[in-house]
Amino acid sequence: MSLSLTGFQPSRQAASARSLSAEAAFAWIVAATIFAGVLWLSALLRDSDTLWHIAVGDWILAHHAVPALDTFSYTAAGKPWMAHEWLSEVALAIAYGGAGWNGLMMLTAGAAAGAVGLVAFYVRRRVRLDFAVMLILLTVSCAAPSLLSRPHMIALPVVALWTIGLLSARAKARTPSLWLLPAMTLWANLHGGFMLGLVLTAALGTEAFFDADADRRAVVRGWGLFIAAAVAAAAITPMGIGTLLFPFRLMSMRNLYQIMEWRPTDFSHLDGVTVSILVGLYLGLTGTLRLPRFRVLLVAGLVFSTMQHVRNVQLFGILMPLLIADPLGKAAPPLRALNFRVPQWIPVGLAGAAAVLSLAFRIGLPLDRTGDDSYAAEALAAVPADLRTKPVFNEYGFGGLLIFNGIKPFVDGRADLYGDSFLDTYVSIIRSKSDLLNDVLCRYGVEWTMFGPKTDVPALMDRTPGWHRIYTDKMAVIHVRDDQSTPPVCPAR
Repeated sequence: MSLSLTGFQPSRQAASARSLSAEAAFAWIVAATIFAGVLWLSALLRDSDTLWHIAVGDWILAHHAVPALDTFSYTAAGKPWMAHEWLSEVALAIAYGGAGWNGLMMLTAGAAAGAVGLVAFYVRRRVRLDFAVMLILLTVSCAAPSLLSRPHMIALPVVALWTIGLLSARAKARTPSLWLLPAMTLWANLHGGFMLGLVLTAALGTEAFFDADADRRAVVRGWGLFIAAAVAAAAITPMGIGTLLFPFRLMSMRNLYQIMEWRPTDFSHLDGVTVSILVGLYLGLTGTLRLPRFRVLLVAGLVFSTMQHVRNVQLFGILMPLLIADPLGKAAPPLRALNFRVPQWIPVGLAGAAAVLSLAFRIGLPLDRTGDDSYAAEALAAVPADLRTKPVFNEYGFGGLLIFNGIKPFVDGRADLYGDSFLDTYVSIIRSKSDLLNDVLCRYGVEWTMFGPKTDVPALMDRTPGWHRIYTDKMAVIHVRDDQSTPPVCPAR
């Protein structure tokens, strides 16, 4: 305590403790609210890729190894492939094995709460309450469309932690702590997006080098060592150096844009990312928000990557509030104190109670997806057991369902495994190239097909001699070959 003519004033440590408590309370309220809400979003399970990730995780747990060759499809069987997201897949398999669909929802809700809670804690330390709420709404609105029980969600808290570690070091004009490096190793084993963390590290290191007050020799030594160590940390995976090469190999695929999550972001309507960019432009053009020159370039690069691929929208929602929090806090003066205050424990307690009650109800009301048509499970149930062991020509989105049920698909969500040439053929067929369809049916000895009714393939199959439908619903159409007692006769090439 320090004595003054106006009476006792709280010491700096006490003020800091109160501030930290308020920030922690804000982060807790945000995280608990996110957890309670996400637990009831059944849309978390709408992507069938979740299913093949679980199957891979089960394989890893059963064999105590990470697969180096494909054993899940019949078209790429024996081809070199390693599950680069193996740790997330193990987590998904354990969650599903322990609590079924509820386990997946609890795991995803926890990851979402952890990531947004970290962002909330960081921004609240730097900006006033109304701006902190605005930034968290930005995060939630951008992250919501990609809320899926998949590896990218499990890695999201690590994304936030890594970025906060880098930005905290920059705010103090220091080199990031080497204690941050295990987070990079964890990230590299959870999801392929770790390359963004390395790019972000290099970008902030460059920003530090060009800082007007910087000791450039010390910056090169400190940040250079940390960047090299981060690259080495990212290579501590079953793939080793291959981990670092994988993102470049994936991004070089020309058919990547054919996959929904890799398509360009649609800015034709107002959504979270569109509003966020417009708000950012407003703050910048009015002079409310002023960023250092290299921070502007970093933000511009993040916006561009978001335009390129819709999957980057979620990362935009996590990173953007963190990147602008410090400058925004310096530019926006504190709000005038209100005459009334709500005791801090009340919203904290309410948020915690909501999270506990939501979890209790989630456990007490287990999610039953028996007969759920979101994965075309009813359509698959119509396929006779003996037919399931024979080659199938399937839609890309049904690959996860097939693998999950022990059926080797023609193609699935592992685009990197199949490569451009194979995907060229597949894309051509779904665009009504009947000559290629006939070639594939014969070359692979296909005995049945499974495609969505809105694709062109069912109509092509209806016109293909020797085939007939056995099942049709709003999710899938299944065709089988008329005479399965004899192998198909293929025309000479």
